[in-house]
Amino acid sequence: MGESFVFRLPQEIYFGPGEGKRVGEHLRRFGKRPLVVVGRRFAQESGILDEVLHSLASASCEAVVFKGVPPEPTLEVVDEGVKMAREACCDSVVALGGGSVLDCGKAIAGVAPNGESVVPYFEGAPLLHPPLPWIALPTTAGTGSEMTNNAVLTDASRKLKKSLRSPSLVARVALIDPTYTYSLPPYHTAVSGVDALVQAIEAYTSPHANPITDVLAREAIGLLWEYLPQAVREGKNPFFRKQVAKGSMFSAMAFANASSGPCHGLAHMIGPEFDIPHGEACGILLPPVIRFNGQVLEERYRDVARCIGLEKKEGQSFAETLASAFLEFVAQVGLRTRLRDFGVLREALTRVVREDRIGRSILENQRPMRVADLVALLEEAW
Repeated sequence: MGESFVFRLPQEIYFGPGEGKRVGEHLRRFGKRPLVVVGRRFAQESGILDEVLHSLASASCEAVVFKGVPPEPTLEVVDEGVKMAREACCDSVVALGGGSVLDCGKAIAGVAPNGESVVPYFEGAPLLHPPLPWIALPTTAGTGSEMTNNAVLTDASRKLKKSLRSPSLVARVALIDPTYTYSLPPYHTAVSGVDALVQAIEAYTSPHANPITDVLAREAIGLLWEYLPQAVREGKNPFFRKQVAKGSMFSAMAFANASSGPCHGLAHMIGPEFDIPHGEACGILLPPVIRFNGQVLEERYRDVARCIGLEKKEGQSFAETLASAFLEFVAQVGLRTRLRDFGVLREALTRVVREDRIGRSILENQRPMRVADLVALLEEAW
Protein backbone atom coordinates (compact mmCIF):
# COMPACT_ATOMS: atom_id res chain seq x y z
CA MET A 1 0.00 0.00 0.00
CA GLY A 2 1.47 3.31 -1.09
CA GLU A 3 2.83 6.13 1.03
CA SER A 4 3.15 8.43 -2.00
CA PHE A 5 -0.26 9.23 -3.42
CA VAL A 6 -2.64 11.75 -4.97
CA PHE A 7 -6.03 12.41 -3.37
CA ARG A 8 -8.72 14.04 -5.53
CA LEU A 9 -12.32 14.91 -4.68
CA PRO A 10 -14.94 17.41 -5.87
CA GLN A 11 -14.05 20.98 -4.92
CA GLU A 12 -17.03 21.11 -2.57
CA ILE A 13 -19.04 18.35 -0.89
CA TYR A 14 -22.23 19.13 1.00
CA PHE A 15 -23.87 16.39 3.06
CA GLY A 16 -27.18 16.44 4.89
CA PRO A 17 -30.96 16.59 4.63
CA GLY A 18 -32.10 19.56 2.55
CA GLU A 19 -28.85 20.10 0.66
CA GLY A 20 -30.55 19.23 -2.64
CA LYS A 21 -32.78 22.28 -2.36
CA ARG A 22 -29.69 24.49 -2.51
CA VAL A 23 -28.61 23.39 -5.98
CA GLY A 24 -29.63 26.71 -7.52
CA GLU A 25 -27.50 28.85 -5.24
CA HIS A 26 -24.50 26.63 -5.95
CA LEU A 27 -24.98 26.52 -9.71
CA ARG A 28 -25.42 30.27 -10.22
CA ARG A 29 -21.80 30.78 -9.16
CA PHE A 30 -20.59 29.23 -12.41
CA GLY A 31 -23.57 28.70 -14.70
CA LYS A 32 -26.88 30.13 -15.84
CA ARG A 33 -28.18 27.53 -18.30
CA PRO A 34 -27.67 23.99 -17.01
CA LEU A 35 -28.52 20.76 -18.76
CA VAL A 36 -30.36 18.74 -16.09
CA VAL A 37 -29.76 15.05 -16.74
CA VAL A 38 -32.23 12.54 -15.26
CA GLY A 39 -33.25 8.91 -15.67
CA ARG A 40 -36.46 7.43 -16.94
CA ARG A 41 -38.76 7.65 -13.93
CA PHE A 42 -37.52 7.98 -10.36
CA ALA A 43 -36.54 11.65 -10.19
CA GLN A 44 -39.76 12.65 -11.95
CA GLU A 45 -42.20 10.39 -10.10
CA SER A 46 -40.70 11.11 -6.67
CA GLY A 47 -41.02 14.87 -7.11
CA ILE A 48 -37.27 15.40 -6.72
CA LEU A 49 -36.90 16.77 -10.25
CA ASP A 50 -39.57 19.40 -9.60
CA GLU A 51 -37.76 20.43 -6.40
CA VAL A 52 -34.45 20.79 -8.24
CA LEU A 53 -36.00 22.74 -11.13
CA HIS A 54 -37.70 25.07 -8.63
CA SER A 55 -34.38 25.69 -6.89
CA LEU A 56 -32.69 26.46 -10.21
CA ALA A 57 -35.50 28.77 -11.34
CA SER A 58 -35.38 30.60 -7.99
CA ALA A 59 -31.70 31.28 -8.69
CA SER A 60 -32.56 32.66 -12.16
CA CYS A 61 -31.09 29.63 -13.93
CA GLU A 62 -32.76 28.48 -17.16
CA ALA A 63 -32.70 24.69 -17.04
CA VAL A 64 -32.88 22.40 -20.07
CA VAL A 65 -33.94 18.85 -19.13
CA PHE A 66 -32.48 15.73 -20.74
CA LYS A 67 -34.66 12.79 -19.70
CA GLY A 68 -34.52 9.05 -20.12
CA VAL A 69 -31.00 7.89 -19.22
CA PRO A 70 -31.18 4.06 -19.03
CA PRO A 71 -29.68 1.90 -16.25
CA GLU A 72 -26.61 1.24 -18.44
CA PRO A 73 -25.86 4.47 -20.36
CA THR A 74 -24.71 3.81 -23.91
CA LEU A 75 -22.50 5.89 -26.16
CA GLU A 76 -25.58 6.80 -28.22
CA VAL A 77 -27.38 8.21 -25.17
CA VAL A 78 -24.38 10.34 -24.25
CA ASP A 79 -24.23 11.68 -27.81
CA GLU A 80 -27.93 12.63 -27.62
CA GLY A 81 -27.22 14.59 -24.43
CA VAL A 82 -24.16 16.26 -25.96
CA LYS A 83 -26.26 17.33 -28.95
CA MET A 84 -28.93 18.82 -26.69
CA ALA A 85 -26.35 20.63 -24.55
CA ARG A 86 -24.59 22.13 -27.56
CA GLU A 87 -27.79 23.14 -29.38
CA ALA A 88 -29.25 24.73 -26.22
CA CYS A 89 -25.94 26.52 -25.44
CA CYS A 90 -25.80 25.00 -21.97
CA ASP A 91 -22.94 26.25 -19.81
CA SER A 92 -23.15 23.62 -17.06
CA VAL A 93 -24.65 20.25 -16.13
CA VAL A 94 -26.70 19.02 -13.16
CA ALA A 95 -26.82 15.22 -12.98
CA LEU A 96 -29.73 14.05 -10.82
CA GLY A 97 -30.10 10.31 -10.28
CA GLY A 98 -28.28 7.08 -9.64
CA GLY A 99 -24.82 6.16 -10.84
CA SER A 100 -25.86 5.69 -14.46
CA VAL A 101 -27.33 9.19 -14.61
CA LEU A 102 -24.28 10.69 -12.91
CA ASP A 103 -21.94 8.88 -15.30
CA CYS A 104 -23.97 10.04 -18.29
CA GLY A 105 -24.11 13.65 -17.05
CA LYS A 106 -20.39 13.59 -16.31
CA ALA A 107 -19.63 12.30 -19.81
CA ILE A 108 -21.87 14.94 -21.42
CA ALA A 109 -20.11 17.65 -19.41
CA GLY A 110 -16.75 16.36 -20.59
CA VAL A 111 -17.56 15.88 -24.25
CA ALA A 112 -19.77 18.91 -25.01
CA PRO A 113 -16.91 21.47 -25.16
CA ASN A 114 -14.71 19.01 -27.09
CA GLY A 115 -16.81 17.56 -29.89
CA GLU A 116 -20.08 16.09 -31.04
CA SER A 117 -19.51 12.46 -30.02
CA VAL A 118 -18.15 10.59 -27.02
CA VAL A 119 -16.76 7.76 -29.19
CA PRO A 120 -13.17 9.01 -29.68
CA TYR A 121 -12.84 9.82 -25.98
CA PHE A 122 -14.28 6.44 -25.01
CA GLU A 123 -11.54 4.93 -27.19
CA GLY A 124 -8.83 6.89 -25.38
CA ALA A 125 -8.48 10.34 -26.97
CA PRO A 126 -7.77 13.06 -24.38
CA LEU A 127 -10.24 15.80 -23.52
CA LEU A 128 -8.35 18.87 -24.80
CA HIS A 129 -10.80 21.49 -23.53
CA PRO A 130 -12.08 21.78 -19.95
CA PRO A 131 -15.45 20.10 -19.31
CA LEU A 132 -18.56 22.06 -18.48
CA PRO A 133 -18.74 22.49 -14.69
CA TRP A 134 -21.18 20.00 -13.28
CA ILE A 135 -23.04 19.30 -10.05
CA ALA A 136 -23.67 15.74 -8.83
CA LEU A 137 -26.97 15.09 -7.06
CA PRO A 138 -27.18 11.35 -6.29
CA THR A 139 -30.55 9.78 -5.55
CA THR A 140 -29.04 6.45 -4.50
CA ALA A 141 -26.46 5.61 -1.86
CA GLY A 142 -24.05 3.35 -3.59
CA THR A 143 -22.34 3.92 -6.91
CA GLY A 144 -19.97 6.70 -5.83
CA SER A 145 -19.97 8.39 -9.23
CA GLU A 146 -20.39 11.77 -7.51
CA MET A 147 -16.77 11.49 -6.31
CA THR A 148 -14.95 9.87 -9.22
CA ASN A 149 -13.17 11.17 -12.32
CA ASN A 150 -14.51 8.45 -14.60
CA ALA A 151 -17.79 7.72 -16.35
CA VAL A 152 -18.72 4.06 -16.90
CA LEU A 153 -20.33 3.69 -20.32
CA THR A 154 -21.42 0.83 -22.55
CA ASP A 155 -20.71 0.26 -26.22
CA ALA A 156 -23.88 -1.72 -26.92
CA SER A 157 -22.67 -2.97 -30.30
CA ARG A 158 -19.68 -4.73 -28.70
CA LYS A 159 -21.26 -5.37 -25.29
CA LEU A 160 -18.21 -3.56 -23.95
CA LYS A 161 -18.40 -1.66 -20.68
CA LYS A 162 -15.51 0.56 -19.66
CA SER A 163 -14.67 4.03 -18.37
CA LEU A 164 -14.17 7.40 -19.96
CA ARG A 165 -11.56 8.78 -17.58
CA SER A 166 -9.97 12.18 -16.96
CA PRO A 167 -8.91 14.09 -13.82
CA SER A 168 -10.92 17.05 -15.13
CA LEU A 169 -14.19 15.09 -14.94
CA VAL A 170 -14.51 15.43 -11.15
CA ALA A 171 -17.69 17.28 -10.15
CA ARG A 172 -17.43 20.93 -9.17
CA VAL A 173 -19.98 20.34 -6.39
CA ALA A 174 -21.41 17.14 -4.88
CA LEU A 175 -24.69 17.50 -2.99
CA ILE A 176 -25.48 14.40 -0.96
CA ASP A 177 -29.00 14.67 0.42
CA PRO A 178 -30.13 11.48 2.23
CA THR A 179 -33.79 12.51 1.85
CA TYR A 180 -33.46 11.87 -1.88
CA THR A 181 -33.10 8.15 -1.12
CA TYR A 182 -36.24 7.86 1.04
CA SER A 183 -38.44 6.76 -1.89
CA LEU A 184 -35.94 4.23 -3.19
CA PRO A 185 -37.50 0.72 -3.23
CA PRO A 186 -35.88 -2.01 -1.09
CA TYR A 187 -34.28 -3.73 -4.08
CA HIS A 188 -32.58 -0.57 -5.37
CA THR A 189 -31.53 0.33 -1.84
CA ALA A 190 -29.89 -3.08 -1.50
CA VAL A 191 -28.26 -3.21 -4.92
CA SER A 192 -26.71 0.25 -4.65
CA GLY A 193 -25.66 -0.32 -1.04
CA VAL A 194 -23.94 -3.62 -1.83
CA ASP A 195 -22.09 -1.86 -4.64
CA ALA A 196 -20.84 0.71 -2.12
CA LEU A 197 -19.79 -2.00 0.34
CA VAL A 198 -17.85 -3.88 -2.35
CA GLN A 199 -16.18 -0.65 -3.43
CA ALA A 200 -15.05 0.03 0.13
CA ILE A 201 -13.62 -3.49 0.54
CA GLU A 202 -11.86 -3.29 -2.82
CA ALA A 203 -10.48 0.17 -1.99
CA TYR A 204 -9.05 -1.19 1.26
CA THR A 205 -7.40 -4.12 -0.53
CA SER A 206 -6.23 -2.11 -3.55
CA PRO A 207 -2.52 -1.77 -4.36
CA HIS A 208 -3.20 1.98 -4.52
CA ALA A 209 -4.65 2.21 -1.01
CA ASN A 210 -3.14 4.91 1.16
CA PRO A 211 -3.56 6.08 4.78
CA ILE A 212 -6.46 8.40 3.91
CA THR A 213 -8.40 5.86 1.85
CA ASP A 214 -7.81 3.21 4.53
CA VAL A 215 -9.57 5.31 7.17
CA LEU A 216 -12.46 6.13 4.85
CA ALA A 217 -12.87 2.53 3.65
CA ARG A 218 -12.93 1.07 7.17
CA GLU A 219 -15.53 3.61 8.27
CA ALA A 220 -17.65 2.89 5.18
CA ILE A 221 -17.50 -0.88 5.72
CA GLY A 222 -18.66 -0.57 9.32
CA LEU A 223 -21.55 1.77 8.51
CA LEU A 224 -22.84 -0.14 5.50
CA TRP A 225 -22.59 -3.55 7.14
CA GLU A 226 -24.59 -2.37 10.14
CA TYR A 227 -27.17 -0.07 8.57
CA LEU A 228 -27.84 -1.25 5.00
CA PRO A 229 -30.03 -4.21 6.07
CA GLN A 230 -32.01 -1.85 8.31
CA ALA A 231 -32.44 0.71 5.53
CA VAL A 232 -33.67 -2.06 3.21
CA ARG A 233 -36.29 -3.05 5.81
CA GLU A 234 -37.24 0.48 6.92
CA GLY A 235 -36.69 2.76 3.95
CA LYS A 236 -38.45 5.75 5.51
CA ASN A 237 -36.26 5.74 8.62
CA PRO A 238 -34.20 8.97 8.42
CA PHE A 239 -31.42 7.71 10.70
CA PHE A 240 -30.82 4.50 8.73
CA ARG A 241 -30.91 6.37 5.42
CA LYS A 242 -28.45 8.96 6.70
CA GLN A 243 -25.99 6.33 7.92
CA VAL A 244 -26.13 4.44 4.63
CA ALA A 245 -25.66 7.68 2.66
CA LYS A 246 -22.70 8.53 4.87
CA GLY A 247 -21.20 5.07 4.38
CA SER A 248 -21.66 5.36 0.63
CA MET A 249 -19.99 8.78 0.64
CA PHE A 250 -16.95 7.49 2.55
CA SER A 251 -16.75 4.46 0.27
CA ALA A 252 -16.82 6.69 -2.81
CA MET A 253 -14.11 8.95 -1.43
CA ALA A 254 -11.95 5.89 -0.79
CA PHE A 255 -12.32 4.00 -4.05
CA ALA A 256 -12.18 7.18 -6.17
CA ASN A 257 -8.61 7.53 -4.96
CA ALA A 258 -7.52 3.95 -4.29
CA SER A 259 -9.29 2.40 -7.31
CA SER A 260 -11.63 -0.57 -7.46
CA GLY A 261 -10.53 -4.16 -7.98
CA PRO A 262 -11.10 -7.34 -9.98
CA CYS A 263 -14.62 -7.79 -8.67
CA HIS A 264 -15.65 -4.60 -10.47
CA GLY A 265 -13.64 -5.57 -13.53
CA LEU A 266 -15.44 -8.90 -13.76
CA ALA A 267 -18.81 -7.25 -13.09
CA HIS A 268 -18.24 -4.99 -16.09
CA MET A 269 -17.71 -8.11 -18.19
CA ILE A 270 -20.79 -10.05 -17.18
CA GLY A 271 -23.22 -7.18 -16.66
CA PRO A 272 -23.75 -6.19 -20.30
CA GLU A 273 -23.41 -9.80 -21.49
CA PHE A 274 -26.09 -11.30 -19.24
CA ASP A 275 -28.12 -8.21 -18.28
CA ILE A 276 -27.13 -8.43 -14.60
CA PRO A 277 -27.44 -5.20 -12.55
CA HIS A 278 -24.01 -3.99 -11.52
CA GLY A 279 -24.55 -4.12 -7.76
CA GLU A 280 -25.84 -7.68 -7.90
CA ALA A 281 -22.92 -8.74 -10.09
CA CYS A 282 -20.49 -7.27 -7.56
CA GLY A 283 -22.26 -9.00 -4.67
CA ILE A 284 -22.03 -12.37 -6.38
CA LEU A 285 -18.42 -12.00 -7.50
CA LEU A 286 -16.76 -10.65 -4.37
CA PRO A 287 -16.64 -13.95 -2.39
CA PRO A 288 -14.73 -15.84 -5.13
CA VAL A 289 -12.38 -12.87 -5.51
CA ILE A 290 -11.74 -12.81 -1.75
CA ARG A 291 -10.93 -16.54 -1.76
CA PHE A 292 -8.62 -16.12 -4.76
CA ASN A 293 -6.75 -13.23 -3.12
CA GLY A 294 -6.69 -14.73 0.36
CA GLN A 295 -3.09 -15.93 0.14
CA VAL A 296 -1.77 -12.42 -0.59
CA LEU A 297 -4.29 -10.23 1.28
CA GLU A 298 -5.02 -12.21 4.46
CA GLU A 299 -4.01 -9.33 6.77
CA ARG A 300 -6.20 -6.87 4.91
CA TYR A 301 -9.15 -9.25 5.01
CA ARG A 302 -8.51 -9.71 8.72
CA ASP A 303 -8.88 -5.92 9.14
CA VAL A 304 -12.12 -5.93 7.12
CA ALA A 305 -13.51 -8.81 9.17
CA ARG A 306 -12.75 -7.01 12.40
CA CYS A 307 -14.45 -3.83 11.12
CA ILE A 308 -17.69 -5.79 11.11
CA GLY A 309 -17.09 -7.84 14.25
CA LEU A 310 -16.16 -11.11 12.55
CA GLU A 311 -13.68 -13.50 14.13
CA LYS A 312 -11.96 -16.20 12.14
CA LYS A 313 -13.76 -19.52 12.30
CA GLU A 314 -11.78 -22.54 13.42
CA GLY A 315 -9.97 -24.15 10.53
CA GLN A 316 -10.64 -21.19 8.21
CA SER A 317 -8.63 -18.22 7.03
CA PHE A 318 -9.97 -14.70 7.51
CA ALA A 319 -10.54 -14.62 3.76
CA GLU A 320 -12.79 -17.69 3.86
CA THR A 321 -14.67 -16.43 6.92
CA LEU A 322 -15.24 -13.04 5.27
CA ALA A 323 -16.28 -14.55 1.94
CA SER A 324 -18.92 -16.75 3.59
CA ALA A 325 -20.24 -13.92 5.77
CA PHE A 326 -20.47 -11.58 2.80
CA LEU A 327 -22.51 -14.05 0.78
CA GLU A 328 -24.92 -14.38 3.72
CA PHE A 329 -25.12 -10.58 3.89
CA VAL A 330 -26.08 -10.36 0.20
CA ALA A 331 -28.86 -12.90 0.76
CA GLN A 332 -29.99 -11.04 3.89
CA VAL A 333 -30.65 -7.83 1.92
CA GLY A 334 -32.66 -9.79 -0.65
CA LEU A 335 -30.26 -10.07 -3.57
CA ARG A 336 -29.40 -13.13 -5.65
CA THR A 337 -26.22 -15.00 -4.81
CA ARG A 338 -25.41 -17.11 -7.91
CA LEU A 339 -24.99 -16.28 -11.59
CA ARG A 340 -27.35 -19.12 -12.50
CA ASP A 341 -30.12 -17.24 -10.65
CA PHE A 342 -30.13 -14.92 -13.70
CA GLY A 343 -30.52 -17.78 -16.16
CA VAL A 344 -26.85 -17.73 -17.11
CA LEU A 345 -25.67 -20.98 -18.73
CA ARG A 346 -22.40 -22.33 -17.38
CA GLU A 347 -21.04 -23.00 -20.85
CA ALA A 348 -21.56 -19.32 -21.70
CA LEU A 349 -19.01 -18.16 -19.14
CA THR A 350 -15.92 -18.96 -21.21
CA ARG A 351 -16.89 -16.58 -24.01
CA VAL A 352 -17.28 -13.64 -21.62
CA VAL A 353 -13.59 -13.35 -20.76
CA ARG A 354 -11.99 -11.53 -23.69
CA GLU A 355 -8.74 -9.57 -23.80
CA ASP A 356 -10.48 -6.32 -24.79
CA ARG A 357 -12.61 -6.56 -21.65
CA ILE A 358 -9.73 -7.01 -19.20
CA GLY A 359 -9.14 -3.60 -17.68
CA ARG A 360 -6.80 -2.03 -15.17
CA SER A 361 -8.73 -3.21 -12.12
CA ILE A 362 -7.96 -6.82 -13.10
CA LEU A 363 -4.48 -6.27 -14.46
CA GLU A 364 -3.37 -4.58 -11.23
CA ASN A 365 -4.71 -7.26 -8.90
CA GLN A 366 -2.05 -8.13 -6.34
CA ARG A 367 -2.21 -11.81 -7.25
CA PRO A 368 -1.83 -12.05 -11.05
CA MET A 369 -4.98 -13.19 -12.83
CA ARG A 370 -4.77 -15.27 -16.01
CA VAL A 371 -7.72 -15.77 -18.35
CA ALA A 372 -8.14 -19.28 -16.91
CA ASP A 373 -8.33 -17.80 -13.40
CA LEU A 374 -11.06 -15.38 -14.45
CA VAL A 375 -13.11 -18.18 -15.99
CA ALA A 376 -12.64 -20.25 -12.82
CA LEU A 377 -13.87 -17.33 -10.67
CA LEU A 378 -16.99 -16.99 -12.81
CA GLU A 379 -17.64 -20.72 -12.61
CA GLU A 380 -17.29 -20.57 -8.82
CA ALA A 381 -19.86 -17.75 -8.79
CA TRP A 382 -22.16 -19.74 -11.09
